[in-house]
Amino acid sequence: MALSVPLSRFTSRVGGGSAFYVRPNMHATIQLVAYWAVAFLTLGLAVVLLNIYFGIIGNDLELRSVGAEAAIVGVASLVEAASFWVVISFIPLAARALVVPVIIVALIYKIAHLEDWSRYDVFMLLIFQGVIGCFGVSLIFGHFQTAVIILGGFAVVLVIIASVAKSLL
Repeated sequence: MALSVPLSRFTSRVGGGSAFYVRPNMHATIQLVAYWAVAFLTLGLAVVLLNIYFGIIGNDLELRSVGAEAAIVGVASLVEAASFWVVISFIPLAARALVVPVIIVALIYKIAHLEDWSRYDVFMLLIFQGVIGCFGVSLIFGHFQTAVIILGGFAVVLVIIASVAKSLL
């Protein structure tokens, strides 16, 4: 039946094309914005969860105001998203290059919290973001068992770190 209907019935007579046509350069922009949103969400969630975790173990994580932390997360996540987009789009075989944005994000956070945070705090932030990202990807792709293993393993590691930190205090 679809072959018997002329194509003019499915395309607009004014402008000649679908209203949902995405130009090639818009596709790249949409990808970059999507990567930025995911990076912003995971990094912001990592900051919040790290603050809660440090509060539980009795360690003080000095944070700026909500607006300042959001700006830091925005800049750092843009660096992550742009780097990820460049590697995925242009040099997909160079996945090792993704270490560079991790180092840049660590530097952004270390500089933004120069007097307040130690290298340990920055490292924990990156670990939290990585675990949140892996957990989310596992859930999105339907690998629920993997997501539970990631979450359970991370919880065990956090309990061990908390017990060591409490014994040092």
